[in-house]
Amino acid sequence: MKKLFLILGILIAQCTINMAQVPTLLPDYPITKGVSAPFAGFIRNWLIVGGGCNFPTIPAAEGGEKAYYNQCYALDIHAASPRWTRISDLPCSVAYGCSVETPQGLVCIGGMNADSCLTSVFRIQKDPSSESFRIHQLPSLPETIDNASATMLNECIYITGGNQQLRQNALYKLDLKTCDRWQKLPSFPGPQRVQPILVNDGKKLYLIGGFQAPSDSSASILSHDILCYTPQTDRWEYDSHIPYQGNKEKRCMAGGSGVQTDTHLILTGGVNYHIFKNALDGKAGKDYLTHAPSWYKFNNDILFYDFTHKTWTIKTNISGMARAGGILLHREGYLYMICGEIKPGIRTPKITVYPLKEE
Repeated sequence: MKKLFLILGILIAQCTINMAQVPTLLPDYPITKGVSAPFAGFIRNWLIVGGGCNFPTIPAAEGGEKAYYNQCYALDIHAASPRWTRISDLPCSVAYGCSVETPQGLVCIGGMNADSCLTSVFRIQKDPSSESFRIHQLPSLPETIDNASATMLNECIYITGGNQQLRQNALYKLDLKTCDRWQKLPSFPGPQRVQPILVNDGKKLYLIGGFQAPSDSSASILSHDILCYTPQTDRWEYDSHIPYQGNKEKRCMAGGSGVQTDTHLILTGGVNYHIFKNALDGKAGKDYLTHAPSWYKFNNDILFYDFTHKTWTIKTNISGMARAGGILLHREGYLYMICGEIKPGIRTPKITVYPLKEE
């Protein structure tokens, strides 16, 4: 295993978060070229990763075809020598869906594959009497949704953003106490937000970044702000902008990922605002897919938002965070970055882990 030797200290409004890079990486994900946009999350001490997509044979830069996967694997992080174990396959090959950790298991929502966009929702859950896992079907979405984001607040799962079949910016809620149907809530204002981040502070939802592709009549729109939804008032409102990069460039966080603790929202990953916008608008040049990963300037900063004091702290140039379509997880005081792409078309099987301590 590879050793990492980075120690970071962060002071946030009288709350100290000390990060020291873990001395070892977890074993690589078993799909050797890695995947982007999988389902991922924890079921107790088991890290679950399933689905995702990559270019297994011919690279994207050479016109290769994207492959979608239905394989699902589990890894016991408490084991003396953790190793990946293949568990039940997903109902279909899928990537670009949303996954949400719940007390009952990992809920997997929507997504797409080479054939269609999906409405399916299911929960991966562990058999309490054995080491096996099984899949339990949940109510389907009212419409296909892919490249969205989801979070759980007060025993309810919320999903919004992405490509929605009805071409709206709808917010949907599934009450896990009843699990009877998805309820449609007010749409968020403004442009579409594909590949945003949705997190919560225990009271409100935060919808962060995302993009709207160009149309025949308009250029792309990359959102560099944060919207809030308050369930008690059933209203959306503008919260703030995403902190600028050190060179004063905007951030859009599209393709990034986020988690929440009791005191902070933690965001990382995603594409570079200007480079990605040029690509969307057809201004990137024919050699766009041929550059080294560093050329694309994927975000490798970790952004900490203290939602009590409404202050931001940013730690820059964190190894292993410059990924789009990676999944950030928080478990037992550790941050996990799961797979993702390191440049357009190139994935990684790496699982990067940092200890995270709050005092």
